[in-house]
Amino acid sequence: MIIYNKKVIKRFIRNKYLEDMKQPVMKHIAILLLVLLWVSPVNNQGVAADEAPAIISESAILMDAKTGQVLYEKNMNEKLYPASITKILTILLGIEKGHLDDTVTMSHEAVFTIPRGASHIALDEGEQITLEQALMAALLPSANDACNGIAEHISGNVSDFAQLMNQRARESGALNSNFVNPHGLPDDKQVTTAYDMAMITRAALQNEKFRAIISTVRYTIPPTNKQTEPRELWSEHRMLTTNRFSYQGVIGGKTGYTKESQNTLVTAGRRGDRELIAVVMRSEDFGVYKDTIALFDYGFNEFVAQNIPIPAATVNASQGQDETQAIQSILNQNQNLSINRLLHKEVKPEDVVVDYKLMENSQQTKPGLVMNIHLKDANNLMYSDLGTVYLYGVGAPSGSDRWDWTSTALKVVKIILSVVLGLIALLFMVRWFFKIRRNIRRRKSRSRYKIDRYR
Repeated sequence: MIIYNKKVIKRFIRNKYLEDMKQPVMKHIAILLLVLLWVSPVNNQGVAADEAPAIISESAILMDAKTGQVLYEKNMNEKLYPASITKILTILLGIEKGHLDDTVTMSHEAVFTIPRGASHIALDEGEQITLEQALMAALLPSANDACNGIAEHISGNVSDFAQLMNQRARESGALNSNFVNPHGLPDDKQVTTAYDMAMITRAALQNEKFRAIISTVRYTIPPTNKQTEPRELWSEHRMLTTNRFSYQGVIGGKTGYTKESQNTLVTAGRRGDRELIAVVMRSEDFGVYKDTIALFDYGFNEFVAQNIPIPAATVNASQGQDETQAIQSILNQNQNLSINRLLHKEVKPEDVVVDYKLMENSQQTKPGLVMNIHLKDANNLMYSDLGTVYLYGVGAPSGSDRWDWTSTALKVVKIILSVVLGLIALLFMVRWFFKIRRNIRRRKSRSRYKIDRYR
């Protein structure tokens, strides 16, 4: 099969010798080749518009940062070694639990427990830098010694900081990860998934200080109490620093590599009001960048924001009439609800279905409704699970045997107050009526007295 090169064809057509060609056949061939080039159904990245990108990394995910919707996944729940993308969580905790102008003092353990060959910025025992400088060192040159310093500054030691990492990961929705150190150097117990790293990054992007740090390309640490020369730090994320992998709209991210994990990469990108997170794990050489670019092209070019209509609840064998009425009651209370999702260009809102399920609730809580949104039929264009939405009602479910005494008592008090206020108003009106009537009688009596007197 003949493969035409776009630049070669253009150069051929623009060639000055083309004007000297006497054979009209050659001109016709050139024009035909140009037409074939522009009408080709394959895009510039070599990915057909009607299929998902072919990812070479072992695990990958593309997530909408706003909603958490997964647009693409490949083994996204497979537990793998994260390497230095671990530092995203470390940086987030440093920002949340500390102050950027805090002083971080490097201990002997923080400096000398880093194995030979691992990345560092040659911090010395007793050296003092600010927390902001430590965070920049952890992100840009991926300094493992700075990560230890952050962990000890926040929690006193690495072990306690790891517990804080796991707690924060769970809070962000990362339920299949386990962290034992703040830098990601090899440890059999330190594992995560592409999905978990996307969720952690999504939580981190809600912090403006984190956004400022991950978008930094160059940073200078001035001389310290142990270092007479400034340290120049540069980002290792090639989509920010090189022309080969540069990409419009990249916010920033974190690279990772160990022999055990291979290459890992987390990247956030934005175009217009759409913000996407791409995570690729266990890839060779520059495959992480090629996969990330393919994922971003897919997410930015092939998806459209759609408003998903919420269908009415219907009775099925497993629900029954009472439960369906309760669901419908909650839906009626949320009539202005708008659920926006990103759908592939070939997928219509009518292809989306919603499953309803009442949440278990106590006597003191409002009834809740779980809405699981997904495609009717799985396809190779996009991930079929569109996420979950939670709704809450204002009263007890219809047909429920649970009595919300607080709500009932409040209603009774309101009724009593209304009756009392009504009676008071009525008494004032009666009193006012009789007072006016009495005044009128007095005026009449006085008038008669005057008339009788002058007769």
